[in-house]
Amino acid sequence: MTAPFMAYDDALNLLETFEEALETGALWVGKTPAEHRSLRRNLWQALDALTVRHRPRLEAGPGLDFPYAWMRRTSLFLTSCAAEDPNPSVREQARLYLTLLPYSGQWRRLEACRMAAFGQREPSTGAPVLRANGSGSAQSFELDAEITAFFQKERQKLHRKLREKSDRIFKVRHFIQVLKKPKKDGEKGVLRLFSLPYLLTDKELLSRISRRFIFFVEPPMGVVWRHSWWRLFCGLHDPCLFGVGGPEDAAFLKTQGGAVPIPLAHGDFLEDLNPVLEDGPKHFDIVFNATFDDMERKRHGLMLDLLNRPELSKKTALFVGRGSPDNVALFQKEIEIRSLKSRVVVAANVRRADIPGLLARCRLGVHLSLYENACRAVMEYFRSNLPCVVSSSMAGMRPEIFNEETGAAVPDARLAETIAEALENIPFHAPRRWFVRESGSRVSSARLNALVKGFFLERGMPWTEDMVRLTSSGASRYASADDEARFRDEHVWVAELLQGVMPEGFQVIP
Repeated sequence: MTAPFMAYDDALNLLETFEEALETGALWVGKTPAEHRSLRRNLWQALDALTVRHRPRLEAGPGLDFPYAWMRRTSLFLTSCAAEDPNPSVREQARLYLTLLPYSGQWRRLEACRMAAFGQREPSTGAPVLRANGSGSAQSFELDAEITAFFQKERQKLHRKLREKSDRIFKVRHFIQVLKKPKKDGEKGVLRLFSLPYLLTDKELLSRISRRFIFFVEPPMGVVWRHSWWRLFCGLHDPCLFGVGGPEDAAFLKTQGGAVPIPLAHGDFLEDLNPVLEDGPKHFDIVFNATFDDMERKRHGLMLDLLNRPELSKKTALFVGRGSPDNVALFQKEIEIRSLKSRVVVAANVRRADIPGLLARCRLGVHLSLYENACRAVMEYFRSNLPCVVSSSMAGMRPEIFNEETGAAVPDARLAETIAEALENIPFHAPRRWFVRESGSRVSSARLNALVKGFFLERGMPWTEDMVRLTSSGASRYASADDEARFRDEHVWVAELLQGVMPEGFQVIP
């Protein structure tokens, strides 16, 4: 999240001004194609800012649903203009708005563009802008220049992420996991993708894998439109299963086609640590577990500010997380600036196996991230019998998991008082009891198996064997080492396919 975001008021004003101009028809008067193109870029930035960076202010103002309600309303006008306006330039611009902004069906429109331009099928009625090139051949459509630029930027972003990786050798089991093996009689397997999705964005590669497997993908930060490469998983013969923890991501996916949201991901499959470590003195009132390499999204600074509020001015805190030495040093400097060295301790880059021992020394977890996807840290708190207070503006978590047993989700303005109240009432919570009953590897794996089995049977697909149990951590993420060995041949097959599309200098091994 290093790129600058549009200011909150500017973003709100832009959406409202656009809607008014669309309703009155002024949007189409006197604007050149270049001005429409610039407006679309600004609208994208406004939506991105409101749904990511400015979530807390949005919640305190018109509400978190405001951008989505705006899209629902404006899409009605744009769809009508795209289909019925007598002016062809208005129809063209309306279709471009629908295609290049995250409206309902955007991913389908982009795929229709790509396929029609390359002669794989004719553009459907109301499809995004495609221009006849006059050749009369099957490949008689070319993309509008703005859509072409969109695709080029997308590919450049994917290539840049790969180039920026320090690793040049990727192990399949570090980002892919076979949960169910395909059978010779045509019964498909299930393949879990939990990291590095940009390694699998070759269309032919995805098609080959999908002939044998149903994809279950877990976007690290959810989907929405910030990670456009997830669109490529939605053009397969069978829908892709998306593990998304929050209703916002699920609602977006339901509008795009080729995607089936599953309300389980990442932290839901946390290992069932038993017995939980609870004995011993509590050295810290609060624990804050989040990477130091993404402090703007995780909001470490807000937690430090809260510790200087009167309600929490005598409380101690432990900050746990991974991060580069430079970012850890930067955070420690922030602690000094706020005169908190006597009350704050940093535990950076500790082993994952040591986290339960650290949590056992704490009383309450706090998590303030702007955006997550079934956050592991929150479930770690519950597993260790720590109640948790979170910001209710945070996306990517199921709101119902914060309750009388587990803690509270509240607006930013109420965080300090709610954290103080929770610390006074620790004995009245039962987060570990909730975790054992509602979450963890065993419970969530069984729920996922039931959901995926239902997906197969609803579509008349054979299902004669259940999936194996999964976890949320470790190189392989199998609950049993025997399962990893049992699926090695499939991992070898996937590695060989991936190697065929890797740039020079990169290697994929099982």
